[in-house]
Amino acid sequence: MNIEFISDDYTSDGLKLPMVHFESKEKDICVVFIHGMCGTIVDNYFATVWGKLLSSANVGFIYEHNRGHSIENDIVMKDGSFKRCGCMYEIFEDCIYDIDLAIQTAKDKGYKRIILLGHSYGCNKIIYYFYKKQPDILGMILASAPDMIGSHLSIQANDYEELLNEAKRNIDNGEPTKLIHKMIEDYMYMSSQTYYNWYHDGSELNNLPVISNPEHWVQFETIDVPILTFSGSNEEDHYLHLDLLKDKATNCKNFEYKIIENTGHTYKTKELEIGNLILDWITRNFYN
Repeated sequence: MNIEFISDDYTSDGLKLPMVHFESKEKDICVVFIHGMCGTIVDNYFATVWGKLLSSANVGFIYEHNRGHSIENDIVMKDGSFKRCGCMYEIFEDCIYDIDLAIQTAKDKGYKRIILLGHSYGCNKIIYYFYKKQPDILGMILASAPDMIGSHLSIQANDYEELLNEAKRNIDNGEPTKLIHKMIEDYMYMSSQTYYNWYHDGSELNNLPVISNPEHWVQFETIDVPILTFSGSNEEDHYLHLDLLKDKATNCKNFEYKIIENTGHTYKTKELEIGNLILDWITRNFYN
């Protein structure tokens, strides 16, 4: 097994995004991993387990550090300058550039067929990507897919309008990167541009509306490739309605889901079990 660190690829808008490639001897299928909020391969130990397992079974695996990696970071630009990025400054729609790069990198490495795998907020990104670009991919894996909007409104119900108005005011005053005065979900501070982009009415991020559950899930309904989704049984309630996701994936004819017992959002002690679940799904669906 060869593990390669990729550090010389740039998005079409000029950001250098590092990746880790678990190389397969056979250049056929590659799983492209899109991490969630603030993620890195150091935090996402489970991804290294999956990468090693899949590559040993001749399935490539690329973990891309997208522009939302870590809470805050400075990313090198193609012109040698730096751009302040990280989850607290991220614009959701920019995920298009990052996923484009990860897929192209896999193809440049010689892989012929691509599976997109999102973890947490990364699921929202690959759903949006499919909706906007209808990419030629084999399938999609949704690991702990969240209702980003519904869960936030539940947590921030008392001050949501105040925070949204503050963000809009800062943007209108020419200060889009000014931080909201209050920690979001008791987790992180967030720039005004990010808070407004994610949580305003009509946000593109609202593509897994489990809690509000409208009749149509517009983005999700466009997916017409096989889907595998799973969550840990110890996760919050909005992660666990996988039967509802199946019902709402109206254009998907091959949808499998599983609750992984006795584990949470990063799958501690269950990393290998889930890796084998993924490998079995790939083998059954794409190698027969």
